[in-house]
Amino acid sequence: MASVFKDLKIVQLSDLHIGSKLSAPIDQTLNILSELKPDLILLTGDYIEWNGNKVAYDNAIDFLSHLSAPLGVYAVMGDSDYSFPRRSCGFCHEEGSAHPPTQHQVKFLRNSQSVIEMEGGKISIIGIGRDSDYDSGSKTINNMLIDNPAIVLSHFSLAYNNINKDKNVLVLSGDTHGGQIFLPEFIWKIIKRKPDTEHKYGLYREEKKSLYVTSGIGTSDIPFRLGVPPEVVLFEFME
Repeated sequence: MASVFKDLKIVQLSDLHIGSKLSAPIDQTLNILSELKPDLILLTGDYIEWNGNKVAYDNAIDFLSHLSAPLGVYAVMGDSDYSFPRRSCGFCHEEGSAHPPTQHQVKFLRNSQSVIEMEGGKISIIGIGRDSDYDSGSKTINNMLIDNPAIVLSHFSLAYNNINKDKNVLVLSGDTHGGQIFLPEFIWKIIKRKPDTEHKYGLYREEKKSLYVTSGIGTSDIPFRLGVPPEVVLFEFME
């Protein structure tokens, strides 16, 4: 994977939880992207606040419209994105149509992949859908991981647990907010606040496969963070 992405900047964004009023972290995120000028942007879900109204969805779509990168912008949905079903479809396609929306250039993946070709070789970007897709999605991933190294986008880190450890793959996830409020690891595991208590935040490795769980950008349930700052994740690969 390093030979393919050498000298490139890859950014991961997650858990923006955009509401009816845009917050400072959203503006700061766009400013950071403008400074970084990433070659590839990867999104791992929860663009909208829980049970967001039409204004919140419009704001989220507007945020996506500002994202562009030479190698593309790829995304999966998070659980909060489905909390208003009549609006959630608008992320992926025009209303009443299978055509992608015209408002943004983000390509949403659900148990599907796109292959990026570069001088150093090919790499697959694989996206897994909502939590109900994980059984079929895990089979899909392992079937796709044949020749090319891959980056798997999955809002929940559960997908990582079901990938064969001999696969050359990097899984990118969010959902946890890194805890949002700092708690010792053993308390996090006891309260079982999220589906995968083994992977709260940071980089994990097992043989050839790797996982990065980001703390994300926004908040949910309570409107603040404590001891767990938001982040825009920058990946740079070196051989």
